[in-house]
Amino acid sequence: MRQAKSATAAPLLRRAVPALAAGLASLSFAAPALALDLLDSYRLALQNDARHQASRAQAAASREAVPQARAQLLPNISANLSRSKNSTDRESLDFLGRTTSDSFEYFSSNYALTLRQPVFRMYNFAHYRQAQRQVEGAEATLDRSLQDLLVRLAGAYFEALLAQDQHALVIAQKEAYAGQLEAAKRLFAAGQGTRTDIDDAQARFDLTVAQELEASQNLGYTRRQLQTIVNEPVDALAALEPARMELQSPTPASAEDWIARGEEVNAELRALRADIEVARQEVDKARAGHYPTVDLIAQRSKSDSENNTSINTRYLTTLVGVQVNVPLFAGGYALSQTRQAMANVERAEQVYEARRREVGQEIRKEFQNVAEGILRVRALEQAQRSAEQAVLSNQKGFQAGTRSRIDILDAQQQRVSVARDLAVARYRYIVARLRLQSLVGSLDEAEIEEVNAWLVPAVERGRLN
Repeated sequence: MRQAKSATAAPLLRRAVPALAAGLASLSFAAPALALDLLDSYRLALQNDARHQASRAQAAASREAVPQARAQLLPNISANLSRSKNSTDRESLDFLGRTTSDSFEYFSSNYALTLRQPVFRMYNFAHYRQAQRQVEGAEATLDRSLQDLLVRLAGAYFEALLAQDQHALVIAQKEAYAGQLEAAKRLFAAGQGTRTDIDDAQARFDLTVAQELEASQNLGYTRRQLQTIVNEPVDALAALEPARMELQSPTPASAEDWIARGEEVNAELRALRADIEVARQEVDKARAGHYPTVDLIAQRSKSDSENNTSINTRYLTTLVGVQVNVPLFAGGYALSQTRQAMANVERAEQVYEARRREVGQEIRKEFQNVAEGILRVRALEQAQRSAEQAVLSNQKGFQAGTRSRIDILDAQQQRVSVARDLAVARYRYIVARLRLQSLVGSLDEAEIEEVNAWLVPAVERGRLN
């Protein structure tokens, strides 16, 4: 009876591991904090992530480039007002050739209202087109920031879940080893066990104590990483429920189709294409230095005692005309600017080409990670079932005298290792799936909601304001 009792000390771990595979309950701390799922985290991150907020502010600033450039094509109205007190000393010769002098003071004023309408300015036209491309690039950069936020958030969330799972595994393993250690001590005291069984169980127990400390530190670190993004205290997290998880192969099933789609809509590539257009408009701006400018001018002015020869004389003048400015020679400045702008176009094109190839490789990599991740998860699920059976077989073998306690400990350790690998495989599949969607610009709240449906809500969940 005592032998059978000691052989059944492992059920603590046997009960803990399936619970982990089905979704571990969130750990709790004394300090009150929010209980989050992935969708909660996403909505908090949209409001609080500093990096994304900076991108939003940058996009808002960039949007002002269009009205500023448009303003240079619209009429410009200005008013000039001046009034001054003047003092004049005058010397002259009389008819006898003698010098005479006198001085006098007077007030003068000048008021003018001027309207200038640009008619032909190549520089301003190119600048307006360039501003439009700059705004397109800013919007694409903002989209990229959102995609990056979602990937960073998912990575931090599931890394925290993995740390939570590993912490629970270590605790369950430590409890199982503690049970085996006590059973070995009892058998040794009764003269039925060996000192080797005690030493082996003690060594494994001591190792899990150190592993528990490391897992606890990692758990705190990963939760602080998530807290950095959502800017809220993180306590309990909704855990993955494997029964709800959908292992879906990428659709379309060809990596080349995904790459073609990514090259068309990837936010970073769209921003780089806008940069190329901005650089091309810079060439047009440089070439504008060779073109004349034409402005339509209308002015209404009034002057009083404009100079010392028109004291107490008033003028009311209306002017309507065309002003043409023709550049003749500027020392080669415009030519140099044009060559410089063309070199920048080539640089922008090469930067785009390099990144296009890299994005293609990243899409292919994540496509394979999703497709192969499904196979790995299913293989490890089978390995987990086999590991469970191995533990049961070793326990029965121990009761029959054909297996040792070390065999049971090895089987239990293998079961924990498989459970850990399975958790890693599941989280990697989810993150790879989200990254693939991000690379083709289709990662959004709907995709987050779909993944969030695979999570089991924590017992105590904070309510978002």
